[in-house]
Amino acid sequence: MVRLEVFSGDPPCPGCVAIIELAKRVKAKYGDDELQLVIYTGQEGMPKFEEYGLFCVPAAVVNGNIRIEGMCPSEATLNNALREGGLCLK
Repeated sequence: MVRLEVFSGDPPCPGCVAIIELAKRVKAKYGDDELQLVIYTGQEGMPKFEEYGLFCVPAAVVNGNIRIEGMCPSEATLNNALREGGLCLK
């Protein structure tokens, strides 16, 4: 299983809104057995945010590795990050 963690500000900026929507769209293609999606908003994600050493949102971490930070990626870019994390793309 691949774990995708998405970090957003509170209130979310347009990029944060976009990355959350994108992550939910991608998650819908896979069952819970293949992709675990965790969304952190604002302060609730600060412990993990600091643990990973992130600097800004929006951000996406795949299996503990920072893959995207400071922008909302295209769906292709997010899919590539997930593929590199071990997800078999559909």
